[in-house]
Amino acid sequence: MSKFFESDEVQAEIRSIFENYHTLATATDRLKYLTKPKRLEHIDKTKALIEKQKIFFTRLSLAASEDEEAADLKTRITAMAQTFGYRDLLDCFDKMFETLVKAEEKIR
Repeated sequence: MSKFFESDEVQAEIRSIFENYHTLATATDRLKYLTKPKRLEHIDKTKALIEKQKIFFTRLSLAASEDEEAADLKTRITAMAQTFGYRDLLDCFDKMFETLVKAEEKIR
């Protein structure tokens, strides 16, 4: 395992992102039954998760210059984002964030 992924801080952040994602994904099934304030709270939590992921991807990108595994993962993630028509993962996150802002405006 690479030094980047061996870091306790990186491992904790990966766990946190996964746990947040899992909680939000599970709640998404019930979204249409939630009250307006709860739907807005869900959107806020999703936006916070996107920000965490953006920070993590930026850290991964910085580590990629010195860490082969990080560079490989960054390359694969970027290729996947490009497959879906995005410049890179940060572009994808920005579009997701914009979509959430629009959904938030509709709910308000």
